[in-house]
Amino acid sequence: MLTSIAVGIAQNVVLGWVWRRAQELVAWAFTLVPLYLALPAAHQETIREILTGQGGGLSVSAVLGLAWYLWTQRQSFVATVKPQVVTSDGKKIPVEKNTRAASQIEATATAAPKPRTLWERLTGQ
Repeated sequence: MLTSIAVGIAQNVVLGWVWRRAQELVAWAFTLVPLYLALPAAHQETIREILTGQGGGLSVSAVLGLAWYLWTQRQSFVATVKPQVVTSDGKKIPVEKNTRAASQIEATATAAPKPRTLWERLTGQ
């Protein structure tokens, strides 16, 4: 039962995207926390003021940077779940749902040999 749950999670596109973002945030935390702790107390206080909105103009810059980061993550998510066809020269062609082209592409993809997932390779299935 746990194996089937793990396979379901490993093969889900949205959960895979969320898992990659979680790993990314943990990596940032492991990078930034030691750097923050190594700063002098005055610099740490300045960073706390910025993050709590008491840093004046610096707080606006921090919010803009965070908003930009969140926007790029949204774009990454949309690009992950949007139906598209990638040509041999690397061009991405979006595919509208419920069209004849979409059904032809889906039929071709269903008939194509399915590559083994990482879970299948690790477990030898």
